[in-house]
Parts: sequence; C-alpha cells; structure tokens
Amino acid sequence: MFLIRWLLYLNSIIPALILFPIKKIYLRKNKKEKYKGPVVIAMNHTAFLDYVEALLAFPGRRKYVLVGAQFYAYNPVLTFFLKAMGVIKVDSVTGNMDAVNKAVEQINKGHSILIFPEGHIETEGKLMEYKQAAALISLSAGVPIVPVFHNGRIGPGKRDLMFIGSYMYPDTYITRDDLENLQERAAAFTSDLQARTEEYRQFYLRNFLIADGEKLKRPKYAGFLYNFMKYTALPGIKTLMQTKITYGGDLARGTRYMDKGMIIVANHSWWIDSALLYYVFWRVYCRSLAAKDVAEVNKSWGFFEKAMGCVLLDRSGFDWNSLKTMMEGLKNHEPFIIFPEGHMNYDDEFLEFMKGPAMLSIYTHRPVVPVYIHTSYKMFKPTRFVIGDPIEFDKAGLVTDNESYDKANEMMREALYSLKRQAISETKPQMNSYIKSVRAQMKKNLAEISSEIEEARKQKAGGK
Repeated sequence: MFLIRWLLYLNSIIPALILFPIKKIYLRKNKKEKYKGPVVIAMNHTAFLDYVEALLAFPGRRKYVLVGAQFYAYNPVLTFFLKAMGVIKVDSVTGNMDAVNKAVEQINKGHSILIFPEGHIETEGKLMEYKQAAALISLSAGVPIVPVFHNGRIGPGKRDLMFIGSYMYPDTYITRDDLENLQERAAAFTSDLQARTEEYRQFYLRNFLIADGEKLKRPKYAGFLYNFMKYTALPGIKTLMQTKITYGGDLARGTRYMDKGMIIVANHSWWIDSALLYYVFWRVYCRSLAAKDVAEVNKSWGFFEKAMGCVLLDRSGFDWNSLKTMMEGLKNHEPFIIFPEGHMNYDDEFLEFMKGPAMLSIYTHRPVVPVYIHTSYKMFKPTRFVIGDPIEFDKAGLVTDNESYDKANEMMREALYSLKRQAISETKPQMNSYIKSVRAQMKKNLAEISSEIEEARKQKAGGK
C-alpha cells in the first residue's frame, strides 16, 4: 500500500493542480503560525472532490480521512484507492466513537486527520449542522483543529478559494470550569468550530465577486499608465522602503484579496501614502481620494493622480459630485483609499475625522479596512503596515444620520489607535525613536512652508 500511495501521489499531483486549481487565503494574523505535529483538518463538504482539494492544500504529512460506511463500500475500485491513501470508516452501527478511537490511534502514529464535520455534502448552499467527531478527536488526542472553508468551485476553468483559519486548541475547552465532562466540551468546541467556519463563509459571500458568479474586470480608469506605474513601482517600494506587512486580526489578511469594493482608511503623514497603499493592495484596482487644489497647483502630480484613477475633492466646501462618484465606484466594486483626517498630520494624536468615509460605508454597505502606516519615509529604513479586520457599520446597526457617522468615526479611530500600538510594539525601540524625530522635523518643515505660502499670499493681495 505504501508504494501504491506514493505512485498515486506522484502521478496525480500535476494533473490535479492543473484540473483542480486552488487559491489558499490564510485568515490568521500570522501566516507562519506553525504547529509541529499532526492536526485535525475540519473542512466544509461541497463535493466528492473535496478530498482531492484537501490533499493539494495540505501536502506533506499523511492524512487519514473519515468516510461513511456506505460511501466506503460504494465501489470496489474506490475502496481500494481509499485504503491506499488512508481512510477511517465511520460505521453507523458502532457510531462515531469507534472512528474517533481509530483516528486517535493514527494521530499517535504521527498522521493527521481530515474530516468533514457536516457528515454529508451540502445541498442547500449553506453549512449543515456540524457533528462532534472533529472536536472529540481533538480533545482525546490533544491536537489542534484547523478550520477550513472553501467555496467548492472545483473543476477545469474554475478556482477553489480556500480560507484557512488559525489553530483551535483543545486546551481552551479542557480548562474551562463551566464544562464538566467530555460531551459538554465537545459540544462547545463543535459550536465554536461551526461559528468560526460560518464567519469565514460570510466573509467570502460579502467580499468576493466569485461568490456572485462574477469575475474582477479591469475598470476604465485602470489603463496602460495605471498598470505601468503600479507594477513598475511595486519592486521599487519593496526594496527602497523595506516594507513589512502585519495584521491586527485573523480576517485582516484576507482584506488584501477582497474584490467587491472597500474603503481603505489610513493615517496620513506624507504625499506618497497613497502610493504605498496601492502597493499593499496591489491585487485589486485601487483608487484614492486626493485634494483638487494640490493637483491644480502641481500639474505633474495632478497628471499622476488622474492616471491612477484618483477622485479629486474640492475641499472648499461639501463636494457632492466627488462623493457621488465614489458611491457609484463602490457599487461597481472599486476600492477607495481615503485619509479621514483630511490633511497630513505629524502629531501622535489623530486629527478630527471627516464624515466622508463613514457616509460612504453606510450608504453603500461596503466595509472599512483600517491601515496604520509606521515609517520614517527614508530610503532603506523599514516601513511597517498594520492592517486591521474589516469594519462593517451595517452590522453595528449604524444608519445614515450624524449620530451614526460620529459612532463610525469613533470605531475607525479606535481601530487605527490599536493598529498604531501594534506597529510600535513590533518595531525596534531605536527605530521608533528615529521615526518620531523625523516626524517632528517634517512637522517643522511643513509649518515653515505653510508660513511662506501664507506670506506670499498676503504680499500678492497687498500688491493688488
């Protein structure tokens, strides 16, 4: 069986990758989070080929899959191949505990377990109730569960999006005082596992075009110059700015793949912040909100902004046309970069947030993705981006009124302050001090330039 198993692996891996392509998206703060040893992979069940997709997504350690007795005996050829690859038969007569005990035996031998907790293939487009087998195996063997949701788009010309979550450790439930026995622990563990998987499912449905049977299309503003500047700038930003991207939550990593439209809000300290965020979210066709008066003064910079699809905002009053353009863009799945402070700021405290981002999010029901940029803007000095979990104001019950806009702004401020604290804690103290000194100098320079501009305006006015 050992030889047959490896022959099957070697002869099928390349055709399988071509015929059944997958895209793995890790919904965990640290993608490199590792557990050395066997695990229980708990995956929603959409089709028979889910087993093949799981083998492609989790290569390496041998995996035993739990299979129902009826399916196991469905076809002699199928039975032979399942035996060769590693299977544990779930008998409806002896029940789950017999399969659980066999699974624990295989874990003790160093093998991982693949299980579909629903027990059946989904037929209604939603998760079925999870059985407790995965939790019982994890609790009995003392190994973590890896929750997985995939969209089930399997086959030639399709791509299966697979969302892989953080490890769920059994110790969390073993040490809980309110859970008195194994059955209660398994029930609580199973409930949390299904809730976590449903969270991934909702994240997919709300933020990925493929969930609606659509594909990301290149918008009109993303012409030759847009793509030329974007892709030629990527390696330069990566090299010169020494970029490092970290995450403030498990869903945050997935935001870089969201193609259904979002509002990216960030702190603003220098004119290249938009370009840096284009780099962070390079997988989608971002647009940004820019000041119209700056574009008019600096014609070359204005040309660059127009080429990158920027919406130019008239800051002299309420610019309804720009707001309308962004609302239509978000409905057409276009991501927008907005700096809610409205101006560059070098202080430790954020300025008062404008209501625009909150209005856009609440009106269009698109999430806000907070990003904190921690950098000195000096070449070959580290630049850190910390991305937070998406904020969905409609889930918080916010509506289109001033009170809701204020609450939304407070939620964004809290999220950005949290990301700022994380960025500082992840950066070396010497670098933090250097960044602070550079920002102080930039603030001083900006004050001098503003003073000179104001003096020039007064002289011009006096000359008239």
